Formats: sequence, structure tokens, C-alpha cells
Amino acid sequence: MKLTQEELNKLLEEAPKDKKGRPIIPDAVFMENLKELPNGILSDTGKLSGSKGYIELLQPGTQKTKEIASMGGTKAQENNAKRRSWAESIDIFLKKTDENGVSNQDKIVEAMARKALDGCVGASEFLRDTVGEKPSESLNLDVMTDGDKELMANLMKRLNDGQGSVKK
Repeated sequence: MKLTQEELNKLLEEAPKDKKGRPIIPDAVFMENLKELPNGILSDTGKLSGSKGYIELLQPGTQKTKEIASMGGTKAQENNAKRRSWAESIDIFLKKTDENGVSNQDKIVEAMARKALDGCVGASEFLRDTVGEKPSESLNLDVMTDGDKELMANLMKRLNDGQGSVKK
């Protein structure tokens, strides 16, 4: 039953509301007047008006809701099985070869070597580090001078001989 805009407004004002405050109207009226309805109006069968028609709201616990959730879970499992790790993807890329049998890994090494020969310090460090000759990054924290060491030895000698005492 097609309603005038005035009748539709009156129906929406008087209609019962859901938990979110949206008016709920009979499905027949909803479908007949869908183009004139503002967004966010519910039908009594669970349809929600929107700018592109309506969407059907799924009620929790219904068979249809369970079927849709199950399909989503199945698809997620398929996608996870297809997903590769970064290491796997990089390994596959590096092993790919061109028509002459040259691998991407060989091409990268050659490009880095050319850059190193042109004077690129970063490229030469990359090559050096890759072959395992990266210099140690540990620090020597031995800051005691010979005089400090001599003083410590004398103190230790006095304490061991029983000559040293602590006064309060």
C-alpha cells in the first residue's frame, strides 16, 4: 500500500522502535514505500532501508546466520592456506630465472657489485656483510690506566696482608 509523504511521516513517528531507536514498520508498507523511506528504517521481517534499497539484517542464532558464518570461516581457512610468509615469497623471487638462466639473486648481487665499484659505500658494506665479514660491533670498556691498575694492586696487597682497616 503506497502512502503519501504525510502518511509515511506519521507512520514513522508512531511506529514502535528497536533498541537503537529505529522505527519498525510492516514489511508490506516497507517494500511499497522503500524509495521514499529515509535510511535506517526497519521492516518487521528484518530489512533495513538504505540509500541503495535495503539490506537484510540477520538475526543471531538462525540457520541462515550459521550458514553464512560457516562460509566465512571456510573462506578464511582457504586464504590462510594460500598465504605465504615473507621469507617464502622472497625465496621464490630470488630463485626465479630469466630466459638466459640468470636468477634474480645473481642480478641483485651483480647490481650491488657494480654500485660498490662506482663508490657506493652502502653497496660495498652490503656485500661485505652478506659474505660474513661484518666487523664486530662490541666495545672495549677497559678504561683503567696503568697507574689505576698499580693503585688497585697495592690496595689489594694491603687488604690481603691485614694492614688495611675500615674506620667508621
